[in-house]
Amino acid sequence: MERIRVMRPNLHDVLGPFDSNIEGLEHFENEGETAARESLVQELTRQVSSRADELGCGQVIIPPDLISKVTQQVLRLADQEPCGVRGGVVHVHYHDGATTQHLATMVLDPTMPNTFELYLRLTPDTSSWYHKMARIIKPLRKSSPLLLSTDFVLEKRKLYPEE
Repeated sequence: MERIRVMRPNLHDVLGPFDSNIEGLEHFENEGETAARESLVQELTRQVSSRADELGCGQVIIPPDLISKVTQQVLRLADQEPCGVRGGVVHVHYHDGATTQHLATMVLDPTMPNTFELYLRLTPDTSSWYHKMARIIKPLRKSSPLLLSTDFVLEKRKLYPEE
């Protein structure tokens, strides 16, 4: 009896050579990665904004480019991970120079195994006029707003051994 072997063409045979100069290629992601990224942006904004009482201020003001910078760094660090950004856990801390407070722990996708942890340390913006005015007004007002700096520290720890 003769065996028939069915050869499935690979992607290179069907589409031809891969052109790396295609515009918009950096936006190619699967749906799970996109959902995880959007979830990260929303959850990070919500978690940090809701911690005003713990930080001893009336309101936490997040600069618009802070969240986008953090998201870009998270995606860059998660790029080489086995589960991508979906396998991450983000621990958010606030450091005011003297003390560090844990604000939140966010699991990016609860259905995926955790393969890495990111430790995000946010700091107040002490160089702006807003911070200087808040220090003057704080004794007069119980709940002054807190402006976060666009500078942050993001550290990665893998949860699996290197091969």
